[in-house]
Amino acid sequence: MWDIESGRYLDSLTGHTDYIHSICLKDEGRELISASEDGTARIWDLRAKDAVHMMKPFEHQMCARPHMGKWLQCLAMDEENYWLLLGGGPTLAAWHLKTLTPTVTFDTPGVAQNVALFYEDKIFSAGTNNILNHWSITGEHKMGVPVSPMSIYSIGINTASKSNKVMTVAGNSDKLDVCTNFGYKAFSLTFVPPLG
Repeated sequence: MWDIESGRYLDSLTGHTDYIHSICLKDEGRELISASEDGTARIWDLRAKDAVHMMKPFEHQMCARPHMGKWLQCLAMDEENYWLLLGGGPTLAAWHLKTLTPTVTFDTPGVAQNVALFYEDKIFSAGTNNILNHWSITGEHKMGVPVSPMSIYSIGINTASKSNKVMTVAGNSDKLDVCTNFGYKAFSLTFVPPLG
């Protein structure tokens, strides 16, 4: 952990045995959640500097996909701190944070989910294909929006403006897709290397 203002190193959290792909803060910064290549998601008490809970989606029947591995890539939490999305090798699932159990899955056969987020009453996810998925919290697939990257690593939403909602999608492509209506790709910005 680092102090952002001074740039000073403070401490480390120890427990994962492989790469950490994603983190988020919980309970106004008192806790941190991490998702790792080792297949675990851990909830850390930042005051005690210790993991207080550990989830292993690959061990749950509803989430496990042994043929895709146990690694976790994506992690997202809703604003109320009730729900946690975890996915990667295991099927993307919504976990109830009070009981630490998966309650619903978002089925994408053969596709690992790299990124997921909550927005208003929807869940967006994307991964190792060129589809941006729209879901309800019940697991119902509302729509899939074709985008440029064949593997998606980032979804961004402009939350600062109520009147100009814009979503961006990026991945293994030289294009940044812009969705002015979340139901379709409006245009792409293409990035090219400088000449010479």
